Amino acid sequence: MSTGKLPSAFITTSWDDGHPLDLRLAQMLADNDLAATFYIPRKSQKETLSAEQVRELSARFEIGAHTMNHVYLDSCPPEKARQEIFDSKKWVEDVTGKSCTMFCPPAGKFSRLHLKMIEEAGFAGERTVELFSTALPRRIGTLHVMPTSIQTHSHGTSAYLRNIARRRALANLWLYIRFGAGDDWTAAAQRLVDHCKDSGGVFHLWGHSWEIDRHEQWQRLESAFRYLKQLTMQLPAITNGQLCVPSSTR
Repeated sequence: MSTGKLPSAFITTSWDDGHPLDLRLAQMLADNDLAATFYIPRKSQKETLSAEQVRELSARFEIGAHTMNHVYLDSCPPEKARQEIFDSKKWVEDVTGKSCTMFCPPAGKFSRLHLKMIEEAGFAGERTVELFSTALPRRIGTLHVMPTSIQTHSHGTSAYLRNIARRRALANLWLYIRFGAGDDWTAAAQRLVDHCKDSGGVFHLWGHSWEIDRHEQWQRLESAFRYLKQLTMQLPAITNGQLCVPSSTR
């Protein structure tokens, strides 16, 4: 998008960890004309994309930072956390040759101290693992803190309720009660994106390619992508960065 004005409702997707199966995921996204932000660490406990593969991925999709070594920020000494945040931005920019505006802490583990570090590193936005939200990112200082709607994984009711209670998110609880019944994430996704179409807001789908593969969710994901593609004339598909910085491009 080239103007500073966002539509009243739109779709965004994001994918964590930089596993080689992201390439399969990227092809599916491209086939369905969907935008995406891939949050990629340089190294992880699992196999990760090579620098060349990350560079190729960046030709079509946004690349966000995910620390250097896929560390949990709340388990690091402050200086180590700061280094992981700052260095990950530089690494992504060096690999892709593009500005890196988005950061996602592994497992969604962070504190207000880390938000300040992310802001100081020069990121425009931070993606969390807050679920069942259709809200725009909220501003904390100059940083846009971004929730999500649905993960491509069927959590149990207790897991969803813990996620909501941890954030005291009454609006998310109401959306879960209305649209989240059952264990099928694809059905909940369709109900929630339809709600966005009718009422406005952000539908944000996210996940991990390795987890999709482990739980044999590729067919369900393809079905979800086809459904989203049908709605993109009404709900434009944009990257996480475009959501936080409307004048940015992929």
